[in-house]
Amino acid sequence: MSARLEDYFSPRDRGALKKRGITSVGELFRFFPRRFLVPGEKTPLGDLPLGETAIIQAEVISVETRRMRQRRGTITDVIVHDGQRSMKIAFFNQGWLDAQLLPGLVVVFAGKVEEYRGQLTLNSPVWLNRDEHDTKWTPEELNSPFPVYPRVKGIAQTRLWKAIKVLLDVADPAEFVDPLPQSVRAKYDLPDLRTALNDMHRPTSTAATERANLRWKWEEALALQTELVARRSAYGQLVAAPLLTVGERSRRFDDDLPFSLTSSQVRVGKEIAADLAKTTAMHRLLHGDVGSGKTVVALRAMLMAVDSGAQAAMLAPTEVLASQHFASIEKLLGEQMALSPLLSGDDQVRVALLTGSMPARERKQLALDLATGQIDIVVGTHALLSESTMFDNLGLIVVDEQHRFGVEQREALRGKGGLTVPHTLVMSATPIPRTVAMTVFADLDVSTLAEMPAGIKDITTHAVSLADHPHWMDRILQLIDRAAAAGKGTFVVFPRIEPSEIDDPESGEPTGQMRQGIEEYLESLENSPQLASRRFGLLHGRMPTAEKDRVMHAFSTGEIDILVSTTVIEVGVDVPRAVMMVIAEADRFGIAQLHQLRGRVGRDGSPAMCFLLTEFSEADESFERLRTVAATLDGFALAEYDLDIRGEGDVLGSSQWGGSSLRHLSVLRDTEILAQAKAEAEPIIAADQFLEDSPELRELIQRVLPADAAHFIEAD
Repeated sequence: MSARLEDYFSPRDRGALKKRGITSVGELFRFFPRRFLVPGEKTPLGDLPLGETAIIQAEVISVETRRMRQRRGTITDVIVHDGQRSMKIAFFNQGWLDAQLLPGLVVVFAGKVEEYRGQLTLNSPVWLNRDEHDTKWTPEELNSPFPVYPRVKGIAQTRLWKAIKVLLDVADPAEFVDPLPQSVRAKYDLPDLRTALNDMHRPTSTAATERANLRWKWEEALALQTELVARRSAYGQLVAAPLLTVGERSRRFDDDLPFSLTSSQVRVGKEIAADLAKTTAMHRLLHGDVGSGKTVVALRAMLMAVDSGAQAAMLAPTEVLASQHFASIEKLLGEQMALSPLLSGDDQVRVALLTGSMPARERKQLALDLATGQIDIVVGTHALLSESTMFDNLGLIVVDEQHRFGVEQREALRGKGGLTVPHTLVMSATPIPRTVAMTVFADLDVSTLAEMPAGIKDITTHAVSLADHPHWMDRILQLIDRAAAAGKGTFVVFPRIEPSEIDDPESGEPTGQMRQGIEEYLESLENSPQLASRRFGLLHGRMPTAEKDRVMHAFSTGEIDILVSTTVIEVGVDVPRAVMMVIAEADRFGIAQLHQLRGRVGRDGSPAMCFLLTEFSEADESFERLRTVAATLDGFALAEYDLDIRGEGDVLGSSQWGGSSLRHLSVLRDTEILAQAKAEAEPIIAADQFLEDSPELRELIQRVLPADAAHFIEAD
């Protein structure tokens, strides 16, 4: 027999499987059940949950087949009893059951529990303890877990299950070559690959499936830790030019600062300076809460590069954020910043902004200035990654909002360092839980800004259910008007640019109703009586850069009272006069996003307010997330909460790894496995850095952490 999908599934079936990511026998084997039903732990017929798939084990009382009145075909009514209650189950056009479902036979049926004419029944019932050769299962089989697979359109559960079981017997031995080293399996009592696959698809006990699941966790843990250990090993071999830790420009910058650095900033500054002084390239992550002062720390590091005769580049994900960083650096440097490369003093710093929307002539001149060393610090977007952007002596790279860039992009910029490799500092404005920092970012040295500068923010946050309290909207509009009268600004964040059709939550089908787009929402605010005299602005990612800059400048200077925007203002935007943040449909945003958006107000220390609006009731589970955000300004506490409820697959997928997602391993709960896997990975990489002698492990890493060269900058 062959072991090809073509022999067991039609072209239509294979198309449905492909949508589930299954194109080979090996991928089918790893299409694991989403849960297991255990007949031996059967639910009494009287306690069956409506709407859920269930397995019943009961005795046949009677069987009767009759013709349907309204249409052609037959119905076979089977009455079963579990000792306490009976149930009638109808099978359509299966008259042959009369001869096989004999009274007294113990049967196992599966199906979706429904109610018909006041009586419980099973929809689309399947007789499980029957196959082509045997009408009975052994007692062991009757009490074995029954796998319930994720739905594949057009393929019944039993047909899918049967195909997998047959393929497990006839598949090529190459499908069972084990990527986990035998020494690891023996040390931690893990089943081999074939055994684990059998325990998932035809399990004999719950203990067997649990042991198999432990093995899948180990696969992901070893893949993750081996990749991280290999990456750290590779970074350790990169030669960089050491940079001065103290120079004329950095000394003057520190002397001229109008505020004192926090102890966290001082400590992190020393960590970075120690790295920059080495001949091994720095590869450090800097993270902290909103407003913890990452830009100041990064600028001090860039000035060390400039004092050493090298250049520094800051990479930002959007033009708005790049412009904001440029403005912040200009403000922090003051007179120390040169107006142009041609008008710079000896101790001044030549800073430039490079974006994709710049006029061709300006961009060409800037590229020439960079290549000839006439610019010390450049702030830019993905335009910095283009082949036409060259440096004279790139000594330091700062990557802001690092989760918006794939690893390949960071490496592309790193490759512009010439004979030596530039030092790299990656920043995240989202606090990272310690468990994630120790695993997902274990290839980097981690610096944490855990302390907020003096004048901690005073932001009062309210989660508001407009379904339960519609009158609150009038009050919020009055507060916006009062802020405008006092010369203060309000951000109103909206989740969509274009209108979108509302889908039915049950069927997923379009309802014909539409959600507003941002321009319609803006118009509704403009027409509200409370804000009739106020000046509005609109900002979103599809607007031309010049227009976005004009709007932001107008809002910053008070020409606009209320700025209605998408999440383009999520990070880095600094408007001291903004004291109110209103987030419409807040349930559509993640916890980290809500915290970042809230951090755009009260940046001058003034009391500020944030309203998280939702159309859902307070009884809806989504409201609990909003309530949690409203209850604290501690970004680290929110990050831990977010990780706990959302899972870490998303954390991985949106940060280091592009398209990766851990399906079995929890970086929050499986810390012991991760520590053990790291201990196993270190000698593996020490002996074979590129895994030339372990192709199976190399393939496992590629499957768990697939490269995603297309994971470029997220656009708003």
